[in-house]
Amino acid sequence: MPINLVKGQRVEIGLSKLTVEMGWKVNPNAKPPYDLDASTFLLRENGQIGEEIDFVFYGSPNTIGTPEGKRPVSADGSVLGSIDDLGDDDDNSGVGEETIDVDLSKTNPLIKEIIFTASIYWGKGAPSERYNFGQVRDAYILIRNAQTGEEICRYDLDEDFSTEKGVEFGRLYRRGNAWKFEAVGIPYADGLEPIVRKYASKFM
Repeated sequence: MPINLVKGQRVEIGLSKLTVEMGWKVNPNAKPPYDLDASTFLLRENGQIGEEIDFVFYGSPNTIGTPEGKRPVSADGSVLGSIDDLGDDDDNSGVGEETIDVDLSKTNPLIKEIIFTASIYWGKGAPSERYNFGQVRDAYILIRNAQTGEEICRYDLDEDFSTEKGVEFGRLYRRGNAWKFEAVGIPYADGLEPIVRKYASKFM
């Protein structure tokens, strides 16, 4: 049975190959349309990324070809980001999700934490204050066994972030030789920028 986490709860991950899925439901009739972009930060002991490409996001210059298309990848190859474009909602249901593949056996020993975030992106013409997590429903993050598809744990964001445009969903972190996952749920008013400032300040 998967473990349903509450904010701040932690669980040990006894696997090396994981699939991290973040999902949500947006308003499919919004004009202009908006969606959520997943971003991942691989942090060192000082709580910062050590290389610019350890900020794994849709616009990363470091990509790898896959059958699905080009995907952003971390410097050590342990984190394979999602393919993203504006409007993952292909069936007009409002439901979207992004998948990140993680192989902890490849993780650089200097990496101590892997942070998973999502921020709202909208098309041209939308006032910056229009979209926030108040228009996002049923947001969650879950971890699966990448080899079997079995769901290991899940965290549903049940707070109403009515003015925020970015959220830190969860993190993987080392404790000795083991990896654990923590349900985080920290909101950011100005979307991705303050998260980048927090974890990648020297590259701004």
